[in-house]
Amino acid sequence: MSENKLDLIFKAYDIRGIYGETLTPEIAFKIGFAYADFIDSEKIIIGHDGRVSNKEMLNAVASGVMKKNKSILYVGTVPTDVVYSLSGMENLPGIVITASHNPKEWTGLKFCNKGATPIGIETGLLDIKEKVENLDIDIEIQTEFQQEYMVDSYIEHLNSLVNPTNVKNSISFIIDGGNGALGSVIEELRNSYNLNFDELYMEVDGNFPNHPADPSDSANLRELKELVISKNKAFGVAFDGDADRAVFLDDKGNLISGSLMTALVSDWLNEKRDNLKIVHNVNVSPSVVSYLKKKGITTIRAKVGHSYIKQVMREEDADFGGEHSAHFYLKENYYADSGIVTLLIFLQILSEKNVKASELIDTYNFPPTSGEINFEVKSVKESIEKIENSFENSFDKLDGISYFADNYWFNVRGSNTEPKLRLNAEAENQETLNDLINEITNIIKV
Repeated sequence: MSENKLDLIFKAYDIRGIYGETLTPEIAFKIGFAYADFIDSEKIIIGHDGRVSNKEMLNAVASGVMKKNKSILYVGTVPTDVVYSLSGMENLPGIVITASHNPKEWTGLKFCNKGATPIGIETGLLDIKEKVENLDIDIEIQTEFQQEYMVDSYIEHLNSLVNPTNVKNSISFIIDGGNGALGSVIEELRNSYNLNFDELYMEVDGNFPNHPADPSDSANLRELKELVISKNKAFGVAFDGDADRAVFLDDKGNLISGSLMTALVSDWLNEKRDNLKIVHNVNVSPSVVSYLKKKGITTIRAKVGHSYIKQVMREEDADFGGEHSAHFYLKENYYADSGIVTLLIFLQILSEKNVKASELIDTYNFPPTSGEINFEVKSVKESIEKIENSFENSFDKLDGISYFADNYWFNVRGSNTEPKLRLNAEAENQETLNDLINEITNIIKV
C-alpha cells in the first residue's frame, strides 16, 4: 500500500479523503480491520452521515471489522454525536463515516474507544495507520448489514442533560440543517422537546444542493440571517454536515462567535456549579479567557481539534470545553462535542433568563475579532516561518503560532483537515484589527 496515500488521509484527529481516489473501499476495508485489531472490544458501533458514498464506505469498513471476527452495531444515518453518546452509554467503541463539512466528493472516518474516549494521532490513530501499512489480507466486502434503531436511547440521554421542561415552547427560532445528518433525528428531537422552529434544508442529501454544510463560512449563513430578521425569530442556528457543530445568530442576525458562546455557556454553568473548570483551544479569544478567569473559572488551553479537547477535559476532569470553531463539549455528554446539546443548552439559557439573544450578547463587551480567515498556500510551513520572521517578540507554539501584543493577538495554524492556513485575530479596536489582518495577509501572499 502507498504510504504517501495514507499520509494524505490520516489527519491529526480523523481520516479524510476523496472517495475512490485517496480513500478507496479497499483502504477503508483495511482501516476497519486495523481499527478492530486496535481496540479490545468484541463489538463496534458504526454510523454515518448522509454522504452519497456512505453505503460503499459502510460495506467496506464493516466488512473489515467483521474480517477481524468482531461484530457491529450499525445505527444508520445519524449525527456524529449520536455515535459518541451511544459509545458512552453502551461502553463500546465507535466509528463514524463522515467528512464533516467537506465537499460532497469527500469521505472520512472518526473514531472513539469505549466510553467515547477520543482516538487521535497521539492516542491510537498512528497505531491504526501503521497496522494498515503492514496489512496483507484478502479483501472481501459484504453488502448487507442490519440496521438497529437507537435514536430513542439517544433522545433519553439528551433528556438527562437538558430536561424538556426547562425549554420554553414560546421561543421560536430557525434551524438550517444544511442537508446534513441533523435531519435524521430532527423529528424525534422536536417531539421530545416540543420545539418551535422553522426549518431550512433539513432533508438529508449528500449532494448538498442548497449550500455547503459549512456554517463557518458566512456566505452559507446569509439566507438564515435574512429569515431570522424578516420573520422576527428569537435566533437562528446552522449545523454542519455531521451535526457535531452548530453556529448561532442572535435575533438581529448577528453571529455569536464560538469564543462568545464559550463565555456564555461557561457563565451559565458557573451559576450552577462550584469550581467550574473549562478547556478552550488556542483560537478562543484571549479577552474571553481573561474574562472567565476574572470570574474565578479555571481555564485550560489546548490544541485545536476534538480529540485534543476531549483528552485534556478527561485528564483535568473539566466541566465544559469550547472551540472558536463552534465545537462545544460537556462532561456529562461523555466529554463529547455536540451541536444538538449546545442548541438545547442555549434554549434553556434563553428560557431561564427570559431575554432576547441580542440582549444577552450585549451584556458582553469584548473587543473586535476577525473570525477565522482561511488562506490557500503552497506551503503551510513556509508561510508560518515568514510570519514568525516578521514580528519581533517570541511566539507561543502550542498549536501553530500565537502572538500576544499589548493591543492585539493572533493565531495562525495549518488546518488539520484541509490544505489551508487559518488566521484568527483580536485587537483593541477595529482599525488596529484591520491593519493587523492586512499586514499578515501581505506577508502570506508575498
